[in-house]
Amino acid sequence: MPNRKNAPTKPELARIKALSDLGLAPYSIGKRIGRDPKTVRKYLKSDVYQDPDIQKMVDRIKEKEVSDLYLLGAKARKRLHDLLDQGDTKTIETVAVMDRSFQQRRLLEGQSTVNMATFHADIRALKEAHGKFGRPRSESD
Repeated sequence: MPNRKNAPTKPELARIKALSDLGLAPYSIGKRIGRDPKTVRKYLKSDVYQDPDIQKMVDRIKEKEVSDLYLLGAKARKRLHDLLDQGDTKTIETVAVMDRSFQQRRLLEGQSTVNMATFHADIRALKEAHGKFGRPRSESD
């Protein structure tokens, strides 16, 4: 582990690794734990995770995170059923609950960042096709 004055503690390193293993990007991890994403990336690439103490902490954190995701998913599905059963659904709330449930399912399946590169490439292609003013480019542009 690099010897730095403000280096992450073992529990913090374990949390970084666990969140990464669950599919969170370094930016999201950094925002969640209050560290720069560059610091998160640096430690994820380092050999600090060979430490058995840290690995045990990582395993415990991942178990808790997965348990929390199952609980939140169950609550989201229950709320969605309640909204639909009442027949008084509010579109924004219903969509938000559905989206939250979907995202939690993807995390549980380990797919939270799957296809992100494709998604970003599609956005770049759309921006290029529509130019900076948001209209499709013509041959004269």
